[in-house]
Amino acid sequence: MTLPDNYILQKKEVKHARIRVSENLSVRVLVPTDFSNAEINSLIKKKQKWIDKNLTAFSKKKDKIKLHHNQLLILGNRYNYFFTAHLHNKVVINHTSKTIQSKTNLLDKTEQLKWYKRFAKRHITERLIELAKKHKFRYNKVFIRDQRTKWGNCSVEKNLSFNWRLIKTPQFVIDYLIIHELVHTRTMNHHQKFWTELKSLCPEYQEAIKWLDKYGNSL
Repeated sequence: MTLPDNYILQKKEVKHARIRVSENLSVRVLVPTDFSNAEINSLIKKKQKWIDKNLTAFSKKKDKIKLHHNQLLILGNRYNYFFTAHLHNKVVINHTSKTIQSKTNLLDKTEQLKWYKRFAKRHITERLIELAKKHKFRYNKVFIRDQRTKWGNCSVEKNLSFNWRLIKTPQFVIDYLIIHELVHTRTMNHHQKFWTELKSLCPEYQEAIKWLDKYGNSL
């Protein structure tokens, strides 16, 4: 069956169906494994007004980080872009002065998107390796994806995927998402065991969640 992009359908061994609307504007539909498509459609139709009401309320709470026309958002900070002809294909980032220099026009939306994705893949993957080694986690493959409703995911095969837009968030938010998915390699659900380990490894997790709730939808 086809659902809107922000709907996440999960079938599990549960007694009762339930729907959860999150502040990232995703709608999680959890149903028993034997639920038919007709029953799922009926459930969503019955709850549609409630879903729409919550989506509207959450969307109004979002704040947006305002950028000038020559700025890019990296690691939660505004960076000024400067065209520099002699750099050819190289992009130079100065984290002290918060500047980016490149011959490639990173103010062009197409070029900017390609660069963001390349930078995200390199930065997130390097940090993932560091944190996995530090906390003795094992994972299989890692993917950087273009997802609209998820920041990260861990499959049953321990493949990890992350939203490239994370590169726009502060480092403590990136670390939270990485640790979140790494903990899922040991505990696939969100029961108490999961949160206990996450809290011990990422004390700033609540601040990271608050940051995503406030700005995430605008990224």
